[in-house]
Amino acid sequence: MKSLTPDFNELLAYKDRKAKNFSLARRSVKSAISGNHHSPFRGLGLEFDAVREYVPGDDIRTIDWRVTARIGEPHIKVFKEERERVTMLCLDVNASMRFGTRNTFKSIQAARAAAFLGWHGLAQHDRISGCLFGDISTGIQLFPDKRGRASFCQMLKALSNEPTHQHHVSLDAILLPIHQAAQTGSLIYLISDFLDLKQESINQGILSRLSKRCDLVFIAINDPADSIIPPIGHIRFHQGDHHILVNTDNASGREAYKQQWERSRQSLFSLTKKFNISLIELTTESDIQREMLIHLKRIAKR
Repeated sequence: MKSLTPDFNELLAYKDRKAKNFSLARRSVKSAISGNHHSPFRGLGLEFDAVREYVPGDDIRTIDWRVTARIGEPHIKVFKEERERVTMLCLDVNASMRFGTRNTFKSIQAARAAAFLGWHGLAQHDRISGCLFGDISTGIQLFPDKRGRASFCQMLKALSNEPTHQHHVSLDAILLPIHQAAQTGSLIYLISDFLDLKQESINQGILSRLSKRCDLVFIAINDPADSIIPPIGHIRFHQGDHHILVNTDNASGREAYKQQWERSRQSLFSLTKKFNISLIELTTESDIQREMLIHLKRIAKR
């Protein structure tokens, strides 16, 4: 039987897979540490921003002599500083993620996507933070942002462990902890199957504030059987403490299953459109590295 959890060594190997440089930053970064992303703060940096009048105390090395000669008053060049960015990886580890009928399990694809994004972020000198929610001992586990690999490897190790607890944590319940933990200007990836997403139950106020403070990318990972279930007899589904026995040979039952999927997809599409959240859709059959690069380049162009 295949493992429901990813191989830790495979996740480590993603650090050696080359990814073309791209940036998804759409807003200013407010970290005080130098890095590879533009900051709202102006100073002596790497990219020219504007020219302004000289005031006593300015560094004379920044005087723009051409503008000074043309206007007749001393002016200096102002540069945009580059600042360090935080990339936050939020992974759904609820029971529904440990499912797959084609190629592999959603939980493994989610971990691969996180590994790819985390190693790329570290290569770009980002600080990496993480959040796991679902079937772990505390229900929610936060990993503080760090510059080095140690904290990120701890998260990958946690993803590789077999679950020992059952805690269903909904998408709505995780938004506030993410909002509280995220620094302004962070790039946040939320990786889930989004099966329990209901637009009416999501705290849209928190989602709105979070989308204004940070760049959000939702990564939906699904199995073909999430949308259409074949007639294969009785199957027991469970979510947290709730269990239901479904007769998949019943046509009306399969139709109800399909309609539930369509409602969750419509909620996902509506919310991402309303709050300008980038959406990436993957399956258990996806080549994670290849498809992630295609989607991320598309988002970066947008």
